[in-house]
Amino acid sequence: MQFLKQQEINERYITNFRLESLLENLDQDIFKVSVAGKSVLQKNIYRVDFGTGNFKILLWSQMHGNETTTTKSVFNFLEKLNESKNADWLNFFSFTFLPILNPDGAEAFTRVNANNVDLNRDSVDLSQPESQLLRSVFNEVQPNLALNMHDQRTIFSAGSDPNPATLSFLAPAFNETCDINDVRTFAMQLIANMNDVLKNYAPANIGRFDDSFNINCIGDMFTHLNVPTILFEAGFASNDYQRKKAEKLVDISLETLLNSLISQEYKKFSIDDYLQIPENEKNFVDLIIQNFSTTNSNFDDKNELPIVFKEEIVSGELVLKLIIDFDSAPNYKYAHTVLNLKKQTVNNENDLVKALINVTIS
Repeated sequence: MQFLKQQEINERYITNFRLESLLENLDQDIFKVSVAGKSVLQKNIYRVDFGTGNFKILLWSQMHGNETTTTKSVFNFLEKLNESKNADWLNFFSFTFLPILNPDGAEAFTRVNANNVDLNRDSVDLSQPESQLLRSVFNEVQPNLALNMHDQRTIFSAGSDPNPATLSFLAPAFNETCDINDVRTFAMQLIANMNDVLKNYAPANIGRFDDSFNINCIGDMFTHLNVPTILFEAGFASNDYQRKKAEKLVDISLETLLNSLISQEYKKFSIDDYLQIPENEKNFVDLIIQNFSTTNSNFDDKNELPIVFKEEIVSGELVLKLIIDFDSAPNYKYAHTVLNLKKQTVNNENDLVKALINVTIS
């Protein structure tokens, strides 16, 4: 199988090896770094505690090992705090951060852990050591707010228009009927406040996930346990597979969130403000191929081929693999790139890569 390489996205490959060098540079007078536990393959799961305030925030990233944008953003925040020694944040909050909850998945750059389990579907069974660790830390910290940090796929639009969802949020449900209680209202107000600021940077690219309830998901479980939880999903912006734009939006969101909690600015926002954020839809594919020829009977009735880029590690580097994919976004309307192949033959992914050999895809 051929691969399309995009060198710069290697910055998104974050494992314990890279993490440890970042942790070493933190001011030990502010940050307490420890090993909270071990993964399936006995890799360290690190924990960073900082701040002395009464308002406790628990946040974790890379529950899915291949979702690293929010990890980078939280480290941007840590590095800024490391330099500025922001007394307001350090005095008001106590933070507990698990930077890479799934270090085995991070190294393999996969969603699942080494036992092929999606940790975000393990909140009831707690069958995996990583899930057990997160619940143990949750029970110990008893946070006032939980931040569940993820990346989302490039297939999502913010609403039905051709606007990629560069950053999305969710205040998870706590029951099957998706009722709204004080716990969810608090999370919704905080999200609405962040969205109000983000309009200045990405007015059409902020989305909201639907709140279908699944108690196996960590956000739903923690909200069910009466802890306000916010899901962050860093996504795609045009020509930005490195996800620098999403990273910047998460940076802005985190600062807005913390300052809002101190100032209580979030109280100005309502449930309706949250619900006005457009709901995510699966409207995009990465690439649409038009004007191709084929002898593949599966493509005979197709006027175009939808392509999704799958990220994989090959020889230690992160690459984008082209997949002809009719399933990820079956009702897609848009593509991030459209290419005319001028009747070049495409019967499979190998032919596609050959046809694109002289085409640069950002």
